Amino acid sequence: MTKKALTYYNVAGLNKSLRRLPKQASAQLRDASQKIAAKVAEDAADRARGQGGLAAIVAPTIRSGRDRVPVIRMGNSTPLPTQGNGWQRTRTGNRQTIGDVIWGAEFGGGRRTPQFKPWRGNDTGAGYFLWPTVRDDRRYIADEYSDALNDALQEIKP
Repeated sequence: MTKKALTYYNVAGLNKSLRRLPKQASAQLRDASQKIAAKVAEDAADRARGQGGLAAIVAPTIRSGRDRVPVIRMGNSTPLPTQGNGWQRTRTGNRQTIGDVIWGAEFGGGRRTPQFKPWRGNDTGAGYFLWPTVRDDRRYIADEYSDALNDALQEIKP
C-alpha cells in the first residue's frame, strides 16, 4: 500500500503536516523559525520606536515565539500610561493595558479613536510597523525558512 501525498494551502495545513517530523528535525525547525522571527521582531520594534506615540509603547512587547513556523507576538498586560509624547488615552480608568491598544497602534483608528494614527489597514500598505517590516523582510523570511524546512525534511528517513 502506498501513502497518498497530501497538499495543504495554508499555515494550519502546513503545521498539520509538520507534526509528522521527527523530534530532532522539529526542534531544528523551531530553532530556525525563532531566529527568523527574532530578526523580524527586532526590525519591527525598531520601526515602532521610530513611530513614537503608542507604537513606541508597544515596541518593547514585540517578540518572537518558538514554533515550527516563524511567530511574532506583541502586547502584554502592563498597564497603559495615561498619556505620552503626542497622544493621550481616551478611555478612563486604570484597567487598560498595552495589549488593548496593539492593533490600534499597528493599523490606526477612525474618527472616534484620536489616540491612534489614521486607519491604515486592509490592503498592501496596511500597518505602521509590524506589517511593513514583514513586507520588507519577506525575501529574508522566505529564503531562511525555505532552507530550514529543507534541512528538516532531510531528517526524514525513507
